[in-house]
Amino acid sequence: MTGGIVRRIPTAEEERERLARPSLPYPPGYEEDVVLRDGTPLHLRPIRPDDGPELLKLYDKLSNTSLYHRFFVVPGKDASKADYLAHVDYENQFALVAVLAGDVVAVARYHRDLARPDHAEVAFTVADALHGKGIGSLLFERLAGIARRHGVAFFDAEVLTDNTGMIRVFEKSGCPMTRRTEGDHFHFEIALG
Repeated sequence: MTGGIVRRIPTAEEERERLARPSLPYPPGYEEDVVLRDGTPLHLRPIRPDDGPELLKLYDKLSNTSLYHRFFVVPGKDASKADYLAHVDYENQFALVAVLAGDVVAVARYHRDLARPDHAEVAFTVADALHGKGIGSLLFERLAGIARRHGVAFFDAEVLTDNTGMIRVFEKSGCPMTRRTEGDHFHFEIALG
């Protein structure tokens, strides 16, 4: 289960400004050990700046279909992109990772829309071998709670129409939402309550 795409790519200048702003310190209060319904133990934690190599290892656990569902293309493996994704400010950009036996096996992230600060784009990635175990729903619930604490009231997501796993996660969340078709994908606006 993978899905969602952050559509707006920051300009090089915006990215330099983002990296120059002080980030909040790593928030250990969001770390948590959980057990999935099938007994699989996971450690959830915020992403860390040194997780780029772990994100590259996760890439190898994704099929072309999963990559396409997540990025709307099948991107090549890119260490600089992985490092970029590992750097968040823990307020306007936040990412949770799920760790199994020392390896990152899932990521859920939001990126605040600075033009509409109560909205954030959201995206999820789960290693193929772990699809259908409830990780996406668990990460959605935890990320929504964090987002609410940071003033985000709505998640926006672009999801391909054939991405039934991601659609099911949103529908099972119990959150009020709207969905509209835009070509080969749906646009979801999910109220976090």
